Amino acid sequence: MDPEDAKKDIVDIVDRSTEALGGEWEVYSGPAVQACTQGNGGGGAAYVYIKTRPGGPDPASDVVTMDDLWQGEGVTTERSQSGGRVPTLRLRGLGGPSTSLGFTADPERYTVTGLSECADGDASEMQGEGE
Repeated sequence: MDPEDAKKDIVDIVDRSTEALGGEWEVYSGPAVQACTQGNGGGGAAYVYIKTRPGGPDPASDVVTMDDLWQGEGVTTERSQSGGRVPTLRLRGLGGPSTSLGFTADPERYTVTGLSECADGDASEMQGEGE
Protein backbone atom coordinates (compact mmCIF):
# COMPACT_ATOMS: atom_id res chain seq x y z
CA MET A 1 0.00 0.00 0.00
CA ASP A 2 1.14 3.52 -0.78
CA PRO A 3 1.62 5.78 2.31
CA GLU A 4 -0.64 8.48 0.89
CA ASP A 5 -3.45 5.95 0.45
CA ALA A 6 -2.95 4.70 4.03
CA LYS A 7 -3.12 8.27 5.32
CA LYS A 8 -6.20 9.10 3.22
CA ASP A 9 -8.02 5.93 4.34
CA ILE A 10 -7.48 6.50 8.07
CA VAL A 11 -8.41 10.19 7.90
CA ASP A 12 -11.54 9.28 5.93
CA ILE A 13 -12.83 6.63 8.37
CA VAL A 14 -12.06 8.72 11.47
CA ASP A 15 -13.68 11.83 9.97
CA ARG A 16 -16.78 9.90 8.85
CA SER A 17 -16.99 8.34 12.33
CA THR A 18 -16.95 11.71 14.06
CA GLU A 19 -19.41 13.18 11.56
CA ALA A 20 -21.82 10.31 12.28
CA LEU A 21 -21.98 11.41 15.92
CA GLY A 22 -22.06 15.14 15.24
CA GLY A 23 -20.77 17.77 17.61
CA GLU A 24 -17.61 19.83 17.65
CA TRP A 25 -14.63 17.49 17.23
CA GLU A 26 -11.03 18.65 17.45
CA VAL A 27 -7.92 16.97 16.11
CA TYR A 28 -5.97 15.76 19.13
CA SER A 29 -3.12 14.26 17.11
CA GLY A 30 -2.15 13.56 13.54
CA PRO A 31 -2.41 12.22 11.12
CA ALA A 32 1.09 11.34 12.32
CA VAL A 33 3.38 8.75 10.79
CA GLN A 34 4.92 6.01 12.90
CA ALA A 35 7.03 2.94 12.20
CA CYS A 36 5.30 -0.41 11.70
CA THR A 37 6.18 -3.92 10.56
CA GLN A 38 4.76 -5.21 7.31
CA GLY A 39 3.52 -8.76 6.81
CA ASN A 40 6.82 -9.75 5.18
CA GLY A 41 8.74 -8.56 8.27
CA GLY A 42 10.05 -5.42 6.60
CA GLY A 43 9.67 -1.92 7.95
CA GLY A 44 6.91 0.41 6.91
CA ALA A 45 4.92 3.48 7.81
CA ALA A 46 1.47 3.78 9.38
CA TYR A 47 -0.60 6.81 10.37
CA VAL A 48 -2.28 7.51 13.69
CA TYR A 49 -5.16 9.99 13.76
CA ILE A 50 -7.05 10.99 16.93
CA LYS A 51 -10.03 13.32 17.39
CA THR A 52 -11.84 14.31 20.61
CA ARG A 53 -14.90 16.22 21.73
CA PRO A 54 -16.91 16.73 24.91
CA GLY A 55 -19.00 13.71 25.90
CA GLY A 56 -22.58 13.28 24.76
CA PRO A 57 -25.84 12.77 26.66
CA ASP A 58 -26.28 9.13 25.53
CA PRO A 59 -22.94 7.29 25.24
CA ALA A 60 -24.65 3.89 24.85
CA SER A 61 -26.58 5.09 21.79
CA ASP A 62 -23.43 6.66 20.34
CA VAL A 63 -21.56 3.34 20.69
CA VAL A 64 -24.37 1.64 18.73
CA THR A 65 -24.15 4.30 16.00
CA MET A 66 -20.38 3.85 15.74
CA ASP A 67 -20.65 0.05 15.82
CA ASP A 68 -23.17 0.08 12.96
CA LEU A 69 -20.98 2.41 10.88
CA TRP A 70 -17.82 0.39 11.39
CA GLN A 71 -19.44 -2.97 10.74
CA GLY A 72 -20.81 -1.51 7.51
CA GLU A 73 -17.20 -0.77 6.54
CA GLY A 74 -16.14 -4.38 7.12
CA VAL A 75 -14.62 -3.69 10.53
CA THR A 76 -14.87 -6.41 13.18
CA THR A 77 -15.95 -4.78 16.45
CA GLU A 78 -15.81 -5.58 20.14
CA ARG A 79 -17.52 -3.62 22.93
CA SER A 80 -16.28 -3.21 26.50
CA GLN A 81 -16.72 -0.89 29.45
CA SER A 82 -14.92 0.18 32.59
CA GLY A 83 -16.26 -0.52 36.05
CA GLY A 84 -17.60 2.18 38.30
CA ARG A 85 -20.79 4.06 38.92
CA VAL A 86 -20.65 5.78 35.52
CA PRO A 87 -18.82 3.39 33.18
CA THR A 88 -16.72 4.48 30.22
CA LEU A 89 -17.93 2.63 27.14
CA ARG A 90 -15.43 1.46 24.54
CA LEU A 91 -15.60 0.08 21.04
CA ARG A 92 -12.59 -1.49 19.36
CA GLY A 93 -12.48 -2.20 15.65
CA LEU A 94 -10.13 -4.32 13.57
CA GLY A 95 -9.82 -4.50 9.80
CA GLY A 96 -11.70 -2.68 7.11
CA PRO A 97 -9.90 0.49 5.97
CA SER A 98 -7.59 0.42 9.01
CA THR A 99 -5.44 -1.76 11.20
CA SER A 100 -7.41 -0.68 14.24
CA LEU A 101 -10.02 1.82 15.36
CA GLY A 102 -11.07 2.83 18.84
CA PHE A 103 -13.99 4.78 20.25
CA THR A 104 -14.10 5.79 23.90
CA ALA A 105 -17.44 7.19 25.07
CA ASP A 106 -16.76 8.67 28.46
CA PRO A 107 -19.51 10.99 29.72
CA GLU A 108 -16.90 13.78 29.94
CA ARG A 109 -14.95 13.19 26.70
CA TYR A 110 -15.32 11.17 23.51
CA THR A 111 -12.26 10.00 21.57
CA VAL A 112 -11.94 8.32 18.17
CA THR A 113 -8.54 6.82 17.33
CA GLY A 114 -7.45 5.26 14.07
CA LEU A 115 -4.31 3.41 13.01
CA SER A 116 -3.82 2.91 9.27
CA GLU A 117 -2.58 -0.17 7.52
CA CYS A 118 1.21 -0.54 7.40
CA ALA A 119 2.33 0.95 4.08
CA ASP A 120 5.58 0.90 2.15
CA GLY A 121 7.92 3.64 3.29
CA ASP A 122 10.55 4.67 5.80
CA ALA A 123 8.75 6.21 8.78
CA SER A 124 11.91 7.93 10.09
CA GLU A 125 12.61 9.52 6.74
CA MET A 126 8.97 10.57 6.38
CA GLN A 127 9.00 12.13 9.87
CA GLY A 128 12.13 14.07 8.90
CA GLU A 129 10.22 15.40 5.91
CA GLY A 130 7.42 16.73 8.11
CA GLU A 131 4.96 13.83 8.08
